[in-house]
Amino acid sequence: MSGIVDKQEVLIAALADGKFHSGEALAGEMGISRTAIWKRIKTLSDLGLDVFSVRGKGHRLSQPLDLLDESLILKYLERNSSVSLEVLTVTDSTNRYLFNRSLDLVDHAAVVVAEYQQAGKGRRGNAWISPYAAGLCLSMAWHFDSSPASIMSLSLATGVAVCRSLERLGLKSVGLKWPNDIISGGQKLGGILLESKSESAGASDVVIGIGLNVSLPDNAIEKVDQAITDLTRIGAGTVSRNRLAAFIIDDLLKMLMDYQAGGFSSFIDDWREYDELAGREGELILPREKLNGKILGIDESGLLMMSINGKTRTFSSGEVSLRLSS
Repeated sequence: MSGIVDKQEVLIAALADGKFHSGEALAGEMGISRTAIWKRIKTLSDLGLDVFSVRGKGHRLSQPLDLLDESLILKYLERNSSVSLEVLTVTDSTNRYLFNRSLDLVDHAAVVVAEYQQAGKGRRGNAWISPYAAGLCLSMAWHFDSSPASIMSLSLATGVAVCRSLERLGLKSVGLKWPNDIISGGQKLGGILLESKSESAGASDVVIGIGLNVSLPDNAIEKVDQAITDLTRIGAGTVSRNRLAAFIIDDLLKMLMDYQAGGFSSFIDDWREYDELAGREGELILPREKLNGKILGIDESGLLMMSINGKTRTFSSGEVSLRLSS
């Protein structure tokens, strides 16, 4: 299987410039027949890649790819150039990859990024759809000597860190939707998923998963049953995914150290600044009921506050849907 993946990587790297490449040239570069090239071209659709094949010209991707490069990510890091980093091409899930391995966390942190996830997860177990090299799939494992008071508020602090990273790219139109969506103009730009496991003496390992849409092909957006966008569409221009990964790693490291020292209190004001829901009418979808009311924001612990039938109530979970009239 690894040989097949390696050949696939070579083919994708050859096509990454977005230009036409003849079947003959690709076959010569890879040391296989033109028939084998054609068969491999057809499998690229399984990774969400669009390939145009034109007789007399050859094959090209619908858009160039900015492939992840470990050396570039490490070069762009400002805060901790010794962070443990792995760059994967294809994996089931970056979160699962870190969560299931035996973590030897030097300086508390390990990071993995991947070009493509075969079984990436979003909120409520939904699949996270991101074609090969069209987004950023990043997970960071962090060791807490004592378990954090609230995984939910840590997720909110992560959202603040991601927004700070995007602002460093020059984006001002990003915000947060409780509890862990990054949005822009009411459309989903990315998501956050935290998983944890406890150890002896109160210690715990937390894996923070972040998925961001960078430059999605049109057909990928059409497959998703909610309003989504990407960094290119909201005006970020050409985004270096390697620089973006470095920014996020830097800001996650700072966030985790600050959170470990002082908890969620130092992130509340920033989260409220990024909050795109406060003051709007919405529906909270719970496992057994749906509640309508006015969204008031978050309390000091990061719980969602809503005014329902004139009474303020707080919630630790649920999916928020805004009313169209709000």
